[in-house]
Amino acid sequence: MAINRVEIKDFMAFKGEFACGFCKGVNVIIGGNATGKTTLLKLMYGLINRKLSSCFYSNSLKDSVLFGRGSISLFDLDGSHFKFDQGSYNENAGAIVHPLNGKIVEIGAGASILTISGKQSIEHSESNSVYIPEKDMLSHSMGFLALKQERPSIPFDDTLTDIIAKAQLYPKKEAFNNPLCIKIREIIGGEVAYDNDAFVVLKDKDRSQVLFSREASGYKKFGLLWKLIRNGLLEKGTVLFWDEPENSLNPELIPVLVEILLELERGGVQIFLATHSEVLASYFDALRKYGDEVMFYSLYRNGESIDVDASERFDLLTPNNLTAEQAKLYEKEVEKGLGDGN
Repeated sequence: MAINRVEIKDFMAFKGEFACGFCKGVNVIIGGNATGKTTLLKLMYGLINRKLSSCFYSNSLKDSVLFGRGSISLFDLDGSHFKFDQGSYNENAGAIVHPLNGKIVEIGAGASILTISGKQSIEHSESNSVYIPEKDMLSHSMGFLALKQERPSIPFDDTLTDIIAKAQLYPKKEAFNNPLCIKIREIIGGEVAYDNDAFVVLKDKDRSQVLFSREASGYKKFGLLWKLIRNGLLEKGTVLFWDEPENSLNPELIPVLVEILLELERGGVQIFLATHSEVLASYFDALRKYGDEVMFYSLYRNGESIDVDASERFDLLTPNNLTAEQAKLYEKEVEKGLGDGN
């Protein structure tokens, strides 16, 4: 599947009507804090996996309420859609959605109505999409899934547990000689394995084992990506959502990561990235080749609403808070250079 368009109305951070079309390649989303970047990624991932409510933190079952009269719709390339609609709104009542199975477990006096509808052409299997959260979860895998299963009221959303489960899958034989796996292996100096409920890096140099939690932070990003590709989860027709992939990466590794993501795009993976890095976004412009599908989006607040500007060129986005800050920094440097140097 490929997400072609999202429409949101009065749902969570998105007040009023919000709509945005996407390309089937790499979609790079920027914007200031509290403009809905992470929320947008989670909404799309949660919707296509039928676990919308459980992709957001909840301290208890009843805190997992999705109040509102709004709706979310995703459209595939052929126009088929998958919709979540939460009917009428009442401040004192609403539908309480179970954080594990997405089913209504209680309907309050306000008679809020929740409906989920879709067409067969949009698949809802978890295996066709991957969400990489900003947090490193593989370092904390020991007992994590068992804890979530036995203590569902503990406030961990499904984007945190899903990535552990996907990384724990048995490697796919056909992916053994994947060129991207070979490239990433050269970067981290080994391969990632799952052993005794913990992830480790098996170093090629001496076959020593390094606990994933003790690996360099930047290499963890590549190690997780290696595991997902090795497990056959990033193949043609899949969707990758990645929140702030630049975190903990030395700038010299950012173009390497961009090249890998562009190769995934050329292989038919649709990618959604939320980033605060001008370097990351700019490298997609610099390294893209003819035929690569890359689009840039700037989310920004317009009163209480969130609007979006889209462009095939990163430098043409308006507003662009990442390039704007670089311009401000340059102006400060010029002012200081023209002054007394203090």
